[in-house]
This record gives sequence, structure tokens and C-alpha cells, in this order.
Amino acid sequence: MKKFIYLFFLTILSLIIFIIIYLSTVGIETSKFNNLIIEGIKKKNPNIYLSINKIKIKFDLEKIQIYLSTRDPKIIYQNIEIPIKEINIYTKISSILKSKNEINQVVVSLQNFKTEDIQKLAIRTKPSNFKTYLLNNLKNGKIEKILIDVKLDKDLNITDYQTNGTVKKINVKTKNNLLIQDINFNFISDNDLTLINSINGSFQGVL
Repeated sequence: MKKFIYLFFLTILSLIIFIIIYLSTVGIETSKFNNLIIEGIKKKNPNIYLSINKIKIKFDLEKIQIYLSTRDPKIIYQNIEIPIKEINIYTKISSILKSKNEINQVVVSLQNFKTEDIQKLAIRTKPSNFKTYLLNNLKNGKIEKILIDVKLDKDLNITDYQTNGTVKKINVKTKNNLLIQDINFNFISDNDLTLINSINGSFQGVL
């Protein structure tokens, strides 16, 4: 009897471990939750067009949490296509089972976001010193990759965020109208601090 109980619990434990490994690596593919993501994003901004193919239910070993993941979605905002590679949406397991719109965290990965497209988006934002600098002082270049991790409340308002990325070959005009070319750097930013490192560029042909 003891041997049977031991084998039973060992089988259950092995099954749980297999499910966790499978969900954390492969995931379960479905299209059932497309509306959960689309409605959640449109609730925050109805001007966004979003098209999703398949969604995977996966398990984040680090966060110990279930999340929905989709790759290469088509997202258009104000006629500008946003080059998103992957969206991971964290939600409660009960929300997934009931297909409810209860999103508490969103992690977005972008690649090759051109400066000219970022400036087009900036035109539509409220006036600010940063907006003015972005429109008037940055030329060419792109954000090669960026990861944005946003935490949300029940009304989908941002409560916290972290972001990091790599910028390539941006030209910057200084206050004295000096042009620094081909600037590359990495950055990390959150609610409290922004850090820039590994920065390099050229001025009048000098690296």
C-alpha cells in the first residue's frame, strides 16, 4: 500500500513538473484569448488597430505566474506600424479560465523602431521639452531593440514601469548646433532613474 501511495504521488509530481516545463518552454497554443488582449489594449486606447494570429498560454518560472504570449502582432497607431516582436500579458489564472479582462502586467519587445516613426508618434503627444528636443534634435537612426515592462492597476493605468534597450546610429544636434553622428548606446529606465552606458559616436569624422 505504501509503495502504491509513493508511486501515485511520484506520478502526480512528475506530471506537474512536466506541465510546468512544457508551459515554460513550448506553451499551449490557442486563439481563444485574442479578444482578451485586443479589448484590453483598445480599452486603453481605441485608436490602436491590433491583429493577432495565435496566442500561447505559458508559465513564467521567474515570476511563478501564467501569462499569454503572442509574437509578431500587427499593431498600427495613427497610420504608423509599431514593430513589436512579442507581447506577454500577465493575468490571473481565474481570468484566463473565465476569459475576463483582468490584466496586471504587460511586457512588450520591439525591434528596429526607426527614429522617424517615433517622431511621427511624438507629434501627436502633448507639448513638452522632451517632445521638442525629439523632433528638432534627433535625426536618422533607430532603437534596435527595446523591452518595456509595465505594471497596471484594475483600470489599466500604469503604476510602475521598467524599460531597457539599444539605440543605433542616431545623429544628435546640440544646443550649439553641433552635429554628433552615429551615436550608439544602451539604456535602462524606470520610474526613478534613467541610465545610459556604452555610448559612442563621431564628431566631425572623429570617433
